[in-house]
Amino acid sequence: MQKRAVFFIPLLFAAICSYSQVKDIAKIKQALPHITDSVKYADALNRLGILMYESNLDNTFYYAKRARAISERLKYRQGIADALNTLGIVYDLRGNLQLSLRYYNDAYNHYQNIHDSSNVVQTLMNIGLVFSENNEEKKSIEIFRKAINLGNKLKKDSIMSLVLCDYLLLYPDRIPKDSITIYLAKARQVATKYKDHRSLLVTDQIQAQLYLKNKEREKGISLLEKTAVEGIAMDLNYLSLDIIQSLGDLYNNVDTAKAIASYKQGLNIADVKGYHMYQKIFGKRLYDIYIARNNLPEVQYYGKKLLKLYDDEEQFNNTSGFDYIDYALKDQQLEAITIRSKNRQILAIILGVLFLLTVVTVLFIYRLYRLKKKHTVTLEALNRSVLLRNEKLEIDHEFNNRLVSILAHDFRQPIGTLKTLAAVLKDTDALTREELMELVDTMEHSSSISLEIFENILQWIKQQLSGFSYEPKPLKLKELIDEALQPFSLITEEYQLKFLNNVDSEIVIHADKELVQFIHRNFIHNAIKFSPRYSTISISGSAHSGETMLCVLDEGKGISSEKMESIFNFKVAMHYNNEKEKGAGVALMICKDFIEKMSGRIWVENGSQKGAAFCYSLPGLK
Repeated sequence: MQKRAVFFIPLLFAAICSYSQVKDIAKIKQALPHITDSVKYADALNRLGILMYESNLDNTFYYAKRARAISERLKYRQGIADALNTLGIVYDLRGNLQLSLRYYNDAYNHYQNIHDSSNVVQTLMNIGLVFSENNEEKKSIEIFRKAINLGNKLKKDSIMSLVLCDYLLLYPDRIPKDSITIYLAKARQVATKYKDHRSLLVTDQIQAQLYLKNKEREKGISLLEKTAVEGIAMDLNYLSLDIIQSLGDLYNNVDTAKAIASYKQGLNIADVKGYHMYQKIFGKRLYDIYIARNNLPEVQYYGKKLLKLYDDEEQFNNTSGFDYIDYALKDQQLEAITIRSKNRQILAIILGVLFLLTVVTVLFIYRLYRLKKKHTVTLEALNRSVLLRNEKLEIDHEFNNRLVSILAHDFRQPIGTLKTLAAVLKDTDALTREELMELVDTMEHSSSISLEIFENILQWIKQQLSGFSYEPKPLKLKELIDEALQPFSLITEEYQLKFLNNVDSEIVIHADKELVQFIHRNFIHNAIKFSPRYSTISISGSAHSGETMLCVLDEGKGISSEKMESIFNFKVAMHYNNEKEKGAGVALMICKDFIEKMSGRIWVENGSQKGAAFCYSLPGLK
């Protein structure tokens, strides 16, 4: 039990450097109602809590909770850290190692954040002690060595006597023999320097353990008895009870009467002070002795006492709001009560374990199911994304092929024609003036068609490569049409064409101006190309059902149904009847790309009597 009890030596070392706790407690309680500064009030509560753990653990818990609540409200980090550390003490003394470790760790993090090096070392030591209590020796030693290394760098090294004493008590076999003497001497030196009577008593306890280890039993027991008496006189109860327990354990093998006397002395102190942990330790020791002696009245008395202690501990954990399973008594303790209760206990444990295993298995299977389902959804989403990307890549690839084909075919013919005409023009003497002018007109027309196709492709490439981001803006449709008609004023006069802008001046579209004007100009240009002289080109617009529609209607020959299905399609190889169709075809494909960028749709239909109407619609803002 040495590892269990040694923990209670350190605790907030700065708060207890002598054995005048009773006077200090009375003085603080008297001053408490007159403290007006909230920070100082929180400090006073924390000090009360740590001073009272020797006499009343319930009061320690009460004051620590109040100090933490006030400190959290004030965002007073030192007060929060001290309160968390004290709560760690309470739960460790109550036997709840998990909660104790959590509070110590929180306190350690707070002390680190405020650069309180002494208390960082102290909380490291407490964490190491909890790991030792939990039989995690490797972790405990690692943390103790870290605490020692940090403590050696402190300017005020009062904590080091406690760290070294605990390390010597816990792991004497892990320290070289010559180093034990050095550690012990250093602990005495620090304790003497700071008048730390507690640590000096612990060094005596360690020295007694060394005597016992070296088979100097009488010297060891004598020093332990002397140290226990001094500890009780100083009201250092936890330290004294640890030594009394050690004495009882030493007597138990050779003099059972003395062992019983020691255990009863310890139990009496623990009962008076309300130390639940030591009540259980000494009660269990006496219970085991009387079990061995087959003294049933005593077994029944201590069995009931132990049951009440465990019930009280369980009630404390439940009222504190924590789920804590209390493993109260071992199987052999319950045998002295009744066989029936033992069987129920075993059955309850088995059923509990089976239930937990079932729950864990169900949760594991459910988690696997959720992960599989999530994985399936993710794979489906990825597959859809890949399919969409592949479709887009396929469309882009086909368009690029089509674009290369246009460039190779539609540019090659007019350029070849120009080359042929240029060769003919070298021999101008063989041509009449009328033939010469006809050749020049042909060259001019071929060049115009090539430039038109080239300009349209350049406009499309510009939009593709500029990192286009579609941001629609409200635009008045009638004004856009008027603006788009201006560049064609001369050509309309030449061909005696008439434009009718029938768009209502109140109609507003939401679009990118540059894209939509490109479409307007191409629709108008296309209508001019295929309109006979003295005809009319009508432009109409409407807004309904959340979308805006515009149509440009000419009075030409119209479009065959065969060509109408593929006029906007990049994938279809287009066949043109003349140069006019060639220039218009490329532009209409680009118009379709632009309208799709604006989430609209584009189509062509023949007029009711004659001509063709090129139309688009765009959605309104939601």
